[in-house]
Formats: sequence, C-alpha cells, structure tokens
Amino acid sequence: MTNTPLRLTQVFAVLSAGLVAATALLHFVAPSLVNPTVWIRAVGVLVLSLLYLRWAARLRGGSRRVYRRLLWVSVAGSLGIAALALLPGTPYPAWVRVEQAVQGVILLALAWVLTRPAVRAHLEPAR
Repeated sequence: MTNTPLRLTQVFAVLSAGLVAATALLHFVAPSLVNPTVWIRAVGVLVLSLLYLRWAARLRGGSRRVYRRLLWVSVAGSLGIAALALLPGTPYPAWVRVEQAVQGVILLALAWVLTRPAVRAHLEPAR
C-alpha cells in the first residue's frame, strides 16, 4: 500500500503544530492578532491531527473501518475549513484563514488519495 495517506497526515500534523507555535509567538509579539477563538482552534486542530496520524498508521493494516473514518473526516474537515477560510464574518484573522486553507487542501488531497484503487485494494474484504 502507498504511504501517501500517512505522509499527508504527517504534513497536516506539522502544520497544526506550526499553528500552535505561531499562535503562541504572536500572543507575545502582536497580541491583537490572537484571540481566544484562535487558541481554541489551534489546539483543537492539533489534537485532531494526532488522531488523523493514528488512523493513517492503522490504515496500513487494511482496516476498512479506519478507511471509512479517515475518508469521512477528510471530506468533512475540508468542507469545514473551506467555510472557515472563505465565509466572511468568522472570528479568525487572515493569517489563520490562510493556514487553514492550506490544511483544507491537504485534507482534500487525503480524500482523493483514499479513493485511489491502490489504497482500496489493500483493505480487508467487506463483510
């Protein structure tokens, strides 16, 4: 099976950690660019990225259940991030929107990779 789902979730996790680090740095350097909502988003996305990593690692074992879970969260997550990044009136500054848009693209790439025959062929048989 391809390592691409795991690598994409690793990139997602690194970006999530970068969001937390940038939030912490800006909290001290430019506090007007950070609000409590940004902190909640940054930490929440980091926690989710760790779950994605775990699921992607378990996908290598061929778990159909994990496959469906990862596919679902990659599609739903990218839609949620698109709403966050594109809709006006969200409480997030532009720098968070840009970072989240990049993560949304990664989740879309993950959804696309998960639908490839090489990944699906590796899954355990359906019951």
